[in-house]
Amino acid sequence: MNIEKGLTTASLIISLTVNCLEAQTQTTSSMQPTEMLPQLFYEIEIDPNLPPEIPVSTPTASPPTHCQPHRVLSVAWNRNSTLIAVGIGSGYGLEGCPVSGALQIFGTSEGYPRRIHTVHSADWVWSVTFSPDDTQLITGGDDDTVNVFEGMSPFNHLQVLPEAKKDIRTVAINAQGTLLAAGGYDTDVRLYLKNRTNLFNHVKTLTNSSSFIEEIDFNPINGQIAVGERLRRVKTYSGISPYNHLKTLLDSVTQISAITYNPDGTLLTSGDAVRRVRFYNGTNPDNPLRTLRVPGHGQISRIAFNPNGTRMAVTQRDGKVIFFEGIDPFSHLYTLPSASSQETVVSLAYSCDGKWLVTGRTQKIMMYRVDGVRLPTTQAITSKAITTAVNTTKAVTETDIGKRIENSTKEYNSSTLTALSVVTLLTAFLQEMILQ
Repeated sequence: MNIEKGLTTASLIISLTVNCLEAQTQTTSSMQPTEMLPQLFYEIEIDPNLPPEIPVSTPTASPPTHCQPHRVLSVAWNRNSTLIAVGIGSGYGLEGCPVSGALQIFGTSEGYPRRIHTVHSADWVWSVTFSPDDTQLITGGDDDTVNVFEGMSPFNHLQVLPEAKKDIRTVAINAQGTLLAAGGYDTDVRLYLKNRTNLFNHVKTLTNSSSFIEEIDFNPINGQIAVGERLRRVKTYSGISPYNHLKTLLDSVTQISAITYNPDGTLLTSGDAVRRVRFYNGTNPDNPLRTLRVPGHGQISRIAFNPNGTRMAVTQRDGKVIFFEGIDPFSHLYTLPSASSQETVVSLAYSCDGKWLVTGRTQKIMMYRVDGVRLPTTQAITSKAITTAVNTTKAVTETDIGKRIENSTKEYNSSTLTALSVVTLLTAFLQEMILQ
């Protein structure tokens, strides 16, 4: 009889224990924070004087010498996330140290970044972008030209578009790869249409801008063109001929410095010199849907969304990179601070596979894993001149994510110990009943 009671009690204990552990698992799952700190895997030295990591088979003429500092002005990933293009501005323009520029390309197909190609330029390269099919790489810079290269090795030069009268600050291409836009300090936006030989012909110049063109982006869905002017305005145009002007958005009281659409084209965002990000309806912009004040002190330099639109990264000229939710309410998640008070960040880009975020700083680019993968304990063997692996956990100081993880872990451990204590007491009770 006692054995039957013991077995009945044992069944009850097992049932209670299972339910307790199941509830604990569900509670723990709900407590664990979903945010993962970006992990800084690589700092890559940017120096157009350095040779490629992979030697070229055909000797070339001696390259020009570029004066320091080497500023990273733009970065772009290709579609399959195996190449990073970097636009560089070198020198101060002082006597004995002229300004110059370069396009450097890094390959990541071997699991870590390697410098594989350099194209030297007479002036700063402000903007780089790959065509959607990766067949072409387009650059624009202070030499007043747009240059088109092959998007894959050997990166041959295909075409020069010389129509600009002053420095080119931004180049962009539509989602179909058929329409190229370029703008800069002559206040005009030039449009180029791809012909049957896959080269570009100038088809129209948009001349109604009132100040320098800072950035251009294409809506990925309907092809509309958004143009950010330095003095306050954002203008939109049709992405098909005759490329009519659609809207003028009196966006800010100060300089517009960043323009971008989110991946599904439902939002158009702009950033300005007083750290405000404005969100507009992406297909029919009018008054801002919302205005976000970015913490910190530096002017906004770039805005980028991750490929699925769930995260928005904002860079500031004081070196910080600030992450927000990419959908309403656009809450602040965490901040990657600058390494020094002199550091600036003027470029950033997510890889198309969603694994990496690259930021361009003075003399280097930083590669962060943003898909939750942690820094490995052993690093790939790379040139000391190229790559240094760094754990970014110490660098990310302006965030409460770590505290949230610590607190949730303490709660989990405490509740787990409580559950195990209950199981121990019930087991002892069972043993006593069976012995009786």
